[in-house]
Amino acid sequence: MKKYLSFFKLRLNIALQYRAAAIGGMFTQFFWAIMQILIFQAFYKATTSNNISLEQLISYVWLKQAFYSIISASTDVEIRDMIEKGNISYELCKPTNIYWMWFFKTLANKMAGGFLKSIPILIIAPFLPAGLSLNAPAGLLEFILFIIALFLAIALMAAIMNIFYISLFYTMSSKGTNSIFYAIVEFFGGTFVPIALMPEFWQELCYMLPFSLAADLPFRIYTGSINLSTSGMYIIMQIVWLLLITISGTIITNKRLKKVVIQGG
Repeated sequence: MKKYLSFFKLRLNIALQYRAAAIGGMFTQFFWAIMQILIFQAFYKATTSNNISLEQLISYVWLKQAFYSIISASTDVEIRDMIEKGNISYELCKPTNIYWMWFFKTLANKMAGGFLKSIPILIIAPFLPAGLSLNAPAGLLEFILFIIALFLAIALMAAIMNIFYISLFYTMSSKGTNSIFYAIVEFFGGTFVPIALMPEFWQELCYMLPFSLAADLPFRIYTGSINLSTSGMYIIMQIVWLLLITISGTIITNKRLKKVVIQGG
């Protein structure tokens, strides 16, 4: 485990060096949040939602944009190229478990990008005019559960990303599969449309899958749109899904590596 933590620290330091990209991404998320809030304000003038109030939805949008790098299903180009061009052979020569190397690399990239971009937004958004600002958490317990759920969401999303990388051992190309994977994770995670605004059937379907637990849950907890007992139940589901995905991912990876095909080298 020590070598994987060292790799995690190394990747975290590398990711933090790209300050210009982080600043550019922060401005993009900031103005995208404003645009979404204005759209939802117009939407709520015509109708309302029993699942989430406008004030809660505004805070939800700010948090989603602030931590977009964490909940995003954007895949790592370096890992994709490694598999598609045959450079995976060099990784297989190292005395490490490739699944956990990818897991900690994804974890480091998401934490570096997510928290670096979120800090300016979280500082500025609460001081915007009423109707546009980020509100305080629903309560102290909600805030504590939000922090727990957010860190579990990072780990869960990293595990989900690893499933995609493992699939490339079978497809041998990310063309097409990358777009399908992105669309599925983003839609069922509530990134395109907040799950609370979806029809009842789609909400139930989304909450049966792990994607909403990695993208939607922490922000719903923060805003108080789900109660504490339900929040605790979903956090337990996060842990269960994380264990299931990592265990199954490790087994599939080890099995596939016994007859892996190296292309391009």
